[in-house]
Amino acid sequence: MPHPLELKYGLTAQELLDAIERRSRLKVALEGAVAEVHFERKLRIASREGWLNAYQGHDVDGMHDFTVETLSHKSIRVEVKTIRNGTKPQVELQKTRAAKGDASSRYYEHTHFDVVAVCVGRFTGDWSQFRYALVRELPRHREHGGKLQVMHPVPSDEATTPRWFSRFQDIIDAY
Repeated sequence: MPHPLELKYGLTAQELLDAIERRSRLKVALEGAVAEVHFERKLRIASREGWLNAYQGHDVDGMHDFTVETLSHKSIRVEVKTIRNGTKPQVELQKTRAAKGDASSRYYEHTHFDVVAVCVGRFTGDWSQFRYALVRELPRHREHGGKLQVMHPVPSDEATTPRWFSRFQDIIDAY
């Protein structure tokens, strides 16, 4: 039975995948979706194993990607990002577009989300692997103090400042 996208676009699954493979911007968008699916898979497992109360995904412009409720009923807003292409792992924390007349609107407010979950699959080849940081520990933008700096190195070592974690359970404990 054909997938609904095959029916909608009148293409086979192979033709759709080939179209994605040939378009770099489409691949970047797909990688963001892949990261979100892998992260949600982690949340589903955490809920099933009983170390997370609940979670909700959000596909709404201007909103964080997930809200997670801990066992102590804390609500944590999570933004999922993918690592940037390059020789050193780093993440770009800014929105796709700025509002007309306000270039700084592209920068995230430091209160927009609580945790950034960075998929490092583009760097390691394992798209289920993430690094996590508390937004309150990330550097602020030099010119706009209420906003986050745009580029952040993502170290593999956990003994860094700001702290980066490789397990979601650890970031929940640190929150």
